[in-house]
Amino acid sequence: MNQTAQKLLDVIANQIAHGALRSKEPGIATMPEIHEACGLDVDAMYAQLRLLQQKGLIELTGEYPFEEIRLLQAPPPGRAFAPPEKP
Repeated sequence: MNQTAQKLLDVIANQIAHGALRSKEPGIATMPEIHEACGLDVDAMYAQLRLLQQKGLIELTGEYPFEEIRLLQAPPPGRAFAPPEKP
């Protein structure tokens, strides 16, 4: 998996665990959260999301702009679900 996809996967995991949107179901990251946090433009983000889907790492459901993302595999220990580092 490329470095950009890995970073996006980490962003997804962090948003699931620590995202600002609290009205969502547990275990869900929303597209607005991911887009705001990942630093990629929309086309690049969707390209990496497709890659993560093809690898069986995430599930993307719903219709634009209300898509929801779920992890299908737990992240490796120490990789994700940790709070973002403070600068």
